[in-house]
Amino acid sequence: MSPARNLKIGIISFFACGCLLASGTESAVIAVNGAKAGPEINPRMYGIFLEEINHGVDGGLYGELVRNRGFEDSRPPEGYTFQNGKWRNPSGFDSGFTRYGYTTNGVPFWSLIQSGAAHGTMNVETTGGITPESSYCLRIDAEPGADGRVGVANEGFFGIGVRQGEQYKLSLHARGGEDFTGPLTVRLEDASGAALSDEVKISGIGETWQKFEGVLTGSKTDAKARLVIEVGAKGKVWLDFVSLFPAKTWKDRANGLRPDIAEMIAGLQPGFVRFPGGCVVEAGTVETAYNWKLTVGPVEKRQERWGPWNYRRTQGMGLFEYLQFCEDLGAAPLYVGFAGQTCIFRRPQLVPMDDMGWVRDNIMDVVDYADGAASSKWGTLRAEAGHPAPFNLKLLEIGNENQGPQFEQRYNFIHETVKTNYPDVTCLADLSWTSRDSMKDAQFDIEDAHYYETPRWFSTRFNEYDERDRKLPPLYLGELAVTSGDAGNLRGNLRASLAEGIFLMGCERNGDVVRMVSYAPLLANVEGRTELTGAPPPWHAMIYFDGTHVFGTTSYYLWKTFGANRPAHTVQTDVSFPDAKPMLVSGQIGVGTWADTAEFKDIKVEKGGQTLFQSDFSTNAAGWETDNGRWSVTNGVYRQGRRGQGFSYFGNEDWSDYTLTMKAKNTGGAEGFLIIF
Repeated sequence: MSPARNLKIGIISFFACGCLLASGTESAVIAVNGAKAGPEINPRMYGIFLEEINHGVDGGLYGELVRNRGFEDSRPPEGYTFQNGKWRNPSGFDSGFTRYGYTTNGVPFWSLIQSGAAHGTMNVETTGGITPESSYCLRIDAEPGADGRVGVANEGFFGIGVRQGEQYKLSLHARGGEDFTGPLTVRLEDASGAALSDEVKISGIGETWQKFEGVLTGSKTDAKARLVIEVGAKGKVWLDFVSLFPAKTWKDRANGLRPDIAEMIAGLQPGFVRFPGGCVVEAGTVETAYNWKLTVGPVEKRQERWGPWNYRRTQGMGLFEYLQFCEDLGAAPLYVGFAGQTCIFRRPQLVPMDDMGWVRDNIMDVVDYADGAASSKWGTLRAEAGHPAPFNLKLLEIGNENQGPQFEQRYNFIHETVKTNYPDVTCLADLSWTSRDSMKDAQFDIEDAHYYETPRWFSTRFNEYDERDRKLPPLYLGELAVTSGDAGNLRGNLRASLAEGIFLMGCERNGDVVRMVSYAPLLANVEGRTELTGAPPPWHAMIYFDGTHVFGTTSYYLWKTFGANRPAHTVQTDVSFPDAKPMLVSGQIGVGTWADTAEFKDIKVEKGGQTLFQSDFSTNAAGWETDNGRWSVTNGVYRQGRRGQGFSYFGNEDWSDYTLTMKAKNTGGAEGFLIIF
């Protein structure tokens, strides 16, 4: 018996023992029939889902250390308009631009430094940058003093991580006004102004844009460094595209990746990589939906876009870099393309059907870019980037979490052309938020499904796919993770990862049905976890990092174990409890919401004609325990008043065989309310 099978049976035994310890009398029998093989398991079953969320790419995997390097972060979100103090999409959804401190007349993540008699000003100019795509730039008016200094500092992504002895490649574009020729002095500093590196001096600045480069060597390790550019002469100077990159990137790639984070991902031995999203694919407006054509070519010519997770996406890790990362990992690329419907959770917009040609062509052209001949229209661009050979893109997901007949119509429009021109491409469709009936006229090779649930949900779903109709398309579980109060808002725990392990064993048991699985989200900066409308996120990441450290959660090591020990097939395994007593189903009651607001009253629990509990919300909700949400009592009604996830529980864990009644009302949102028992 292989180590993989020993391990996975061991996990089953662990949970069985948990039940035995509770009763003290029952014994478990595990019967393994090695001669009876189960279905073949996909060699690429375990993969990763890489989305720009939680600053996982910009400020994480992507090597750039300067935040707002092109001074584009004060650009308003594309496709949004300013309404009542907020930038909103045509349906009224708040982009988060002002909520997260961005302004159109400020310089996000840059600060003015002046001391002693030296003084100056800094301002963003919205025209005159180095390229039309990077048209914003920074103007500094400086008057140095003998006993002080003036300049600007960049704080990076929650601090710039610098390590002693390591080198960092500096580049910036500068031009001067009138007789200004410099110098500029650039170095890394800590928060007090003490040097953390040597200096680079820049002189010979002229009235037209020039690119200047240098190397800084860290003299001390600090996760919270800042990059300081000091102006050494009186006058005006303009800066654009200020960049600082570790000299050592993963696989020594230009415009590459942070080695320690990339190495953690490689440790998972992923069979595939799903990218670029997630909600990044659809975003909050058509203009901010992912368009791969804005992400290729020189980085200075890649148009940045406001992202759905409340910060701007640099496009530094563009389509070429994603495909190159897949190749370096030995993983199959799985590209997710915009399907003409923006994010259903951000008051969606639809691209009209008579304007869907460009949406279809973008998906068609991505296949040509990845796999076309080096002489083809888009293959030429790939070859010019340094990769004349194809990337072998054979997995294509049309849309992410889309919904309704509008999605089916747009999906079919794209799918027909893709299959006509690329019959060997496997097409996926996500049915997580739409019914199979809504997609009954759609053809897809693999069905995507997403599950964010509690430890109990996963640990009780070992047999989830035993009875699935084998005539249906096989499954890809593209977003999968425990997200509960005790695991989701922290950084994971053993209970969460073991529950995921039970579910994954069930997936292997049904390897003919479940062909691919991936965890979500993969990455998070410890200080950059994305919020949802001001509330903590309902999920945790698999890998966390700051400027100088990276670590995996227990889920990381669980999934790493599964990826490294994937069997060719399972064997028949039965677990039984010959002396087991009938299972007692018991527990508390609860109410809540997933994405809405709601009200509850007249809650009653009865058993055998006796009342175990009857709510009295005349003054308060004594004894109720809340988990997220904004709970209050008003006029005899228990109210969850913050849009999003919110739960409240009451009662004894040994309550059983009871009847639960209540009155409930949805007060905002499209999903209703939750009744928990």
